[in-house]
Amino acid sequence: MKRLLISLLVLISLGLCVVCVVQWQREDRYRGHIADLVKRLEAENAAKVEAQRKVRDLEKEVERISALRAEVEAKLVEMTRDFNDLTTDNIARGITIAIYMNDLRQLQGGLEATKLAASQGVDAIKAHNATVTTQNAALEKQNELLKQVAAQRDDAITKLNARTREFNELVEKYNKLAKER
Repeated sequence: MKRLLISLLVLISLGLCVVCVVQWQREDRYRGHIADLVKRLEAENAAKVEAQRKVRDLEKEVERISALRAEVEAKLVEMTRDFNDLTTDNIARGITIAIYMNDLRQLQGGLEATKLAASQGVDAIKAHNATVTTQNAALEKQNELLKQVAAQRDDAITKLNARTREFNELVEKYNKLAKER
């Protein structure tokens, strides 16, 4: 009977050992599963932090692009206003040139009348010389004014071209930024 009890005791001990080994293995699997879950949680938290950082960066970029767009629109309005001013100024100069041309024609008509009077005598020649001198002075004055108007027009066109180039460069920058987004 003693042997039976010892055998039974050894058998029960071995059974308990098997139960302990099975529990250790199960606990090891659970620990491995928990470690995997912790790694996934850390990866998700890192991804969440990175996503939040990207959102902040994108918000800053949107603000920067919005400010750039507002600047481009403001420059467009300014350049449009300048262009309209230059166009109006060029039209006014064209009218001034037309007036000077009309005066020139009148002076040429006066010159023809003076030529007729010159053929009638010496006094007519003196009168003609005085008229020619006056006409030459008027022509020189108008010529100088035409040169000034042309120089002003050329200057205005140069400025307009420069502003147009700046505007085009600004629009290209804006388009590049818009394409990147």
